[in-house]
Amino acid sequence: MPLFCRIFLLTLALMHLSAQAQSDTTPADDFFADGPLILTVSRMAKPLLESPASVSVIDREMIEASGMREVADLLRLVPGFVVGYHGGQTPVVTYHGLGREFGNMIQVLIDGRSVFIPSFGGVPWSNLPLLIEDIERIEVIRGPNAVTYGANAFLATINIITRHAAEDVGTSYSVTVSDNANPDIEDSYLRIGHQHGAVDWRLSLGTFADGGFADINDSRRTSKANFRMDIGASRNQLWTLQLGTSDGRVGRGFPPTSGDSTDLERSEEAQNSYFNLQWEAVRDTSSSIARLTHTEQEVTDHFDPGPLTFNGINNVTTFIDFDRVSKRTDLEFNQTDAVGGSVRLVYGGNLRQDQVKSLFLLNDDSYHSVDSRRVFGGIEWRIDDNWLLDLGVMVEDSDLTSTEDSPRISLIRKFGANHALRLVASAAKRNPILYEHDGATEFMANVPGIGTIIVPTWLGNSDIEPEDIESYEIGLRSQLASGFETDIKLFSYEISNHIIETEIQVLVPPFGLQDVDTATNAETSEVRGLEIGIGYTGSERLGFNAGFSLVDAKATDDNFEESIPDFTAFFSLLYRINRKHEVSTAFYYQDEISWLDSRDDIPIARRLDLRYIYRLNNELNMELIGQNLLEDFEDYEEENVHDQVIYLRLSGGF
Repeated sequence: MPLFCRIFLLTLALMHLSAQAQSDTTPADDFFADGPLILTVSRMAKPLLESPASVSVIDREMIEASGMREVADLLRLVPGFVVGYHGGQTPVVTYHGLGREFGNMIQVLIDGRSVFIPSFGGVPWSNLPLLIEDIERIEVIRGPNAVTYGANAFLATINIITRHAAEDVGTSYSVTVSDNANPDIEDSYLRIGHQHGAVDWRLSLGTFADGGFADINDSRRTSKANFRMDIGASRNQLWTLQLGTSDGRVGRGFPPTSGDSTDLERSEEAQNSYFNLQWEAVRDTSSSIARLTHTEQEVTDHFDPGPLTFNGINNVTTFIDFDRVSKRTDLEFNQTDAVGGSVRLVYGGNLRQDQVKSLFLLNDDSYHSVDSRRVFGGIEWRIDDNWLLDLGVMVEDSDLTSTEDSPRISLIRKFGANHALRLVASAAKRNPILYEHDGATEFMANVPGIGTIIVPTWLGNSDIEPEDIESYEIGLRSQLASGFETDIKLFSYEISNHIIETEIQVLVPPFGLQDVDTATNAETSEVRGLEIGIGYTGSERLGFNAGFSLVDAKATDDNFEESIPDFTAFFSLLYRINRKHEVSTAFYYQDEISWLDSRDDIPIARRLDLRYIYRLNNELNMELIGQNLLEDFEDYEEENVHDQVIYLRLSGGF
């Protein structure tokens, strides 16, 4: 075990044994408190001023005022976040940059459940079994958080927290349609909630359909269902059961006339489902959480590309099978204890199994499993009324990696009740996915005059090492009595051991040596900059949020530098004219960018959204929403052009 971990665990034990005084505030006090508390950053409920890392919160009011249909688009309201669309139904989210379609540098959770897909990696944003109307808030940790959630909480962590079933008793509905020929939006939502004694439950159903970008085969139609039940066994105990599924059909590929005959126009079907069972107990000086989750994705995408040309030979035939099944099962426990009047501890562990079945990725039709194990611990030491020290470490290993640790140390200096200066140092890993480590992609091709040959296109690298990040930040958060809140962050981090794609040569009889892709460790990136977030909630009629990120990136690979825009910014405003009328607007700016898996340099993007809502009565609302109201702009690829979109939403409840 690394020396840092030994010192940390010894400190944890000594502080547990030596504390004498009783705590003035307890976990139960925190759990039932009225003030806003964040849960994601360290697994301990904390006020924002005492967060040991940079945190942004997108609350329910911001979600509704945005008028967004896509969960991923909400991340535009976070300083430093970049959102792009690889296709009309494929959002891509990254922090600062280094983004690609199947991104693997951000940990995304829904109610603490990881939704990372272990086959290709990334998050199926549009096909998540999640309805935006059920979200209470989104907590975003801007920076490494592997100390809390392990490898892949690398650049940032997003925890989407849904509403307790007791908040949605009754029936709610909405219908959304557009008058545009493209994207031709047709959405619907129905929610039924009921309360019976200590049992609350909610059933949510939704459909989503649009035509995507005008010049691409990327239309989609998705159906989703979610069920949540909350059972209060007693005042201090709560059971939560969640089930969900989504079934989507999306357009993929290009017409044969485009010249890309290996990616023909077709439809892909994807089913995503999950199960989440959680038990939570809150006592006077401690709290416990145990959680069992299972997430599964099944993708059906196979086709005959028709005659191809290979090594100058025409009429080569093959069959392309992108079908795949991915599963992730987690068993997790964490405990929080108040020890004396100045110390809180959090500790626990996690067992995880990832399973992937894919002929395309792994060259057989059986499940391949990766097991991982984690233990973590953290100390919050309130040195006095003004100083707070937070230490944490995660120790983990898996079938693909050796034992590794991810530490974080934070020192917070409070200035009265409204200001806090934080100093943070942390380290994290981005572990290779199964495909990078063990992938084996081969195609069986029929070559005229030769017969059947095997053509490899990808070979995994079993010697691949995790990516490393070391991160430092200085932050100042202020919460003023006037209703203003600011968060200023100076940051610097270095990523080494990047996992990149490279070429090796293998023998392909009878053609000799051929280039085949593989993964290797190479390149380094250094990123530093300034982020500022500003919010105002001091008026019942007016609220706004704004933020920007100014970044300077240097890398040994020019592609990495170009994937990080120098400047991003947003501004959103909500104004309640009276009880019946409300308007909101948002502006988003993104500098030039070149996504890592894109062939195009994307110019500056400016986006303006407007929303007007008229509340006819307590049971019926009418919203008119306009998006991309400035000039059209490109996204990800040159042919991905965002047009002006205007749609109408009717919603209500009873």
